[in-house]
Amino acid sequence: MKKQVGIWMNTDKAVLVSLLNGKEENIQTIESEIESRSHNPREMKPGSRTGTVLMDVDKKMTQRKNHQMHEYFEKVMHSIASDTGEIYIFGPANTKKHFEKELKKHAQFNALKLEIESADKMTQPQMVAKIKQHFVPNGSHKN
Repeated sequence: MKKQVGIWMNTDKAVLVSLLNGKEENIQTIESEIESRSHNPREMKPGSRTGTVLMDVDKKMTQRKNHQMHEYFEKVMHSIASDTGEIYIFGPANTKKHFEKELKKHAQFNALKLEIESADKMTQPQMVAKIKQHFVPNGSHKN
């Protein structure tokens, strides 16, 4: 039987819950290093000169955040076992949608059944319960 992985994620962390035959096998939390701090206009002008080069600070911050998000997604993907058959991603905001796009770029995840759903902040026991409910509704195995 293949594993099922439920992932609750936002920009701060991802909580991966692995199930085997509908039973909880492993819970792993991956902390994100994505900076959530926005540009403070008092720190620096939106564009600043360094010699003859005009630097766009906002563009640089966006590129930095995209790079950090990519590294975060790579960490999460490396934590998904190779024998996983289904992935259920849920959480607030758009991080889960960006992660779905990143997953689809990698061949090893293309054959997997992938579902995405919006959800609010939750405690870890609530996350585990939601994942079990998704994969094993009413105590019977979901096909």
